[in-house]
Amino acid sequence: MGFFKKIKDGLLGTEGNGGSGQQGVITAQELVDQTFEHFKIRLNDSSTDMSLLFPTSFVIYLNPEDYAARKQEFPMRATDIKKKCLKEVRKRISDNPEWQDYIPHSKYWKIQFVEFKPDCVISSDTDTHFEVEKGHVMIVSDLYANDFGGPLSDGASSGGRVVTTVHNVKGTTSLQNLAINTDAFKDVTILGQNSFRLEFLRNDLTDGNQKSNAAERPANTSADNAPKPQQKQSSTPVSSARAAGELQIFESSFMVNGQKTDKYVINTDNLQITGPNATGNADGTEILKIDDDSIMNPHLNIRYDAPNNRYLISAVGDTKLNDRILERNPDNWSELPNNSSILLNGDIQINFMKK
Repeated sequence: MGFFKKIKDGLLGTEGNGGSGQQGVITAQELVDQTFEHFKIRLNDSSTDMSLLFPTSFVIYLNPEDYAARKQEFPMRATDIKKKCLKEVRKRISDNPEWQDYIPHSKYWKIQFVEFKPDCVISSDTDTHFEVEKGHVMIVSDLYANDFGGPLSDGASSGGRVVTTVHNVKGTTSLQNLAINTDAFKDVTILGQNSFRLEFLRNDLTDGNQKSNAAERPANTSADNAPKPQQKQSSTPVSSARAAGELQIFESSFMVNGQKTDKYVINTDNLQITGPNATGNADGTEILKIDDDSIMNPHLNIRYDAPNNRYLISAVGDTKLNDRILERNPDNWSELPNNSSILLNGDIQINFMKK
């Protein structure tokens, strides 16, 4: 198929004899290797002797049989792809003195797997129908991941050439329903059943196997010297056997003691999240400010339910919890599950995790 011999504007198909797995479907290793080959071609095409540049956003189209065979492995495959690509980046940096001071050009890696069904269309000069053959992948990549964690929209990475009805990753089946152990994927934000965001950290470039907990923040964060939130004194009594909670913010910053930070450890039983101009509460409720004027005062409340060792959330402003719209009622409390995604005003994402 002549199409798979072409590389144009980041659109790449693969050649070969098909998958070597059971019944000819693509194996896990073949999936990673084919994506990596695409990555190397884009890296060579986009880099110069003075600057290093490569894609960090991938839409990987799979034959329906391959998709079905590999779909429960997608979080691990996304991690494998990032690791293998970064291993090549580290090697290139070590070989070129002009690249020694390279700083990650993107805050995230974004990897999405899409089932390429027969009704999908690829448009170039004319609308032409293609199939993704079993055992092969077709990839559309971008140099930058879209800044917020939603699924890539149709044509977002391809200038409109790829048109498909299956981009919506918020289906009825979710990896969360598979009792997945999210501790195994601490660096992965699961955006949907086939879409994943991975932070691109500066220390990814120096050590591919070990990460300092203190360095686990996006490379452009300037809060390395910010006061440690867990050392912040609270005027509210803290339960002795509590499950510690941590918040991480994207697309904005928390303001703690006048400093900006992207992480905050909850050390109080009652927390209000507000805009930057909020003042203290008479009842002593802890206030966590967000550096964004669109956030209400307060915007949402988080409460620790000590008898049940869990956290609860109530909304005052525009808030979604794990893609579910919360009623704007400060007295309507919902459980805040571990590894939750909180979306404020459709723009600012906060991830919640029990420590």
